[in-house]
Amino acid sequence: MIRKMSTAQPLKKLVSCVILDLDGTLLNTGWKESFSVIIGGDEVRLGKPSPEIFLEVAKRLNVDPSSCLVIEDSLPGVTAGRAAGMEVVAVPSIPKQPHLYTLADEVINSLLDLRPEKWGLPPFQDWIKDTLPLEPWHIGGPVVKGFGRGSKVLGIPTANLSTEGYGSLLSEHPSGVYFGWAGLSKRGVFKMVMSIGWNPYFNNTEKTIEPWLLHNFDEDFYGEELRLIIVGYIRPEANFSSLQSLIEKIHHDRKVAEEALDLPLFSKYKDDPYLKSST
Repeated sequence: MIRKMSTAQPLKKLVSCVILDLDGTLLNTGWKESFSVIIGGDEVRLGKPSPEIFLEVAKRLNVDPSSCLVIEDSLPGVTAGRAAGMEVVAVPSIPKQPHLYTLADEVINSLLDLRPEKWGLPPFQDWIKDTLPLEPWHIGGPVVKGFGRGSKVLGIPTANLSTEGYGSLLSEHPSGVYFGWAGLSKRGVFKMVMSIGWNPYFNNTEKTIEPWLLHNFDEDFYGEELRLIIVGYIRPEANFSSLQSLIEKIHHDRKVAEEALDLPLFSKYKDDPYLKSST
């Protein structure tokens, strides 16, 4: 939970309280000093959706509940926060079910999409040219056939990767639009923008990995080994009112990725040996 303060306050004091619902493991990870108040579910009589634990937090912080912002992933937690008279941002733990969180003041896809300035808090300073730098992560495999939408419907040919063997990675990284570098074993290294998720406009039933290599190729390269280094995040996945608006947004993502990848912060990964490996 966050106590809303003046924007003159340092960002490290942004989060004032953490509520522990489970075993308190967080206390052993070096985060303890980051919070003004830490409270466990065993310190109140009633658990969520009762507002008791949030009201106890406000009491310990010596602030009015209305000056607090709750960030919750569960429906009982959202209900509890609202019942406490606090504003609530929901980060749903249930995939593709944001409509269930109607009590929240805002529903976001992941904490990557939290914008504190919307709530009178100091903005994060991490964003650079509409991108959020990430600790680089890697993924690779042979290029496979997708749904046939990229070239035929969107005019945007993607080099799809199979999700087989990447279940834990897909659950670890929120759905959204990312960017980085792509290495093809026989062709070289290219800029890349990529979606991970369900593509709401097409209502996929499975989470997919769909990189768009920002280069005009003369032929398909199905089966060729593709290596990716993902270095940044652009936006959450979203639904669109029309196919044209979707296409325009994808091309805007391309522009953002291309410009960002020219920055030294991101361009240095172009020479990563992982991209040039053929195994």
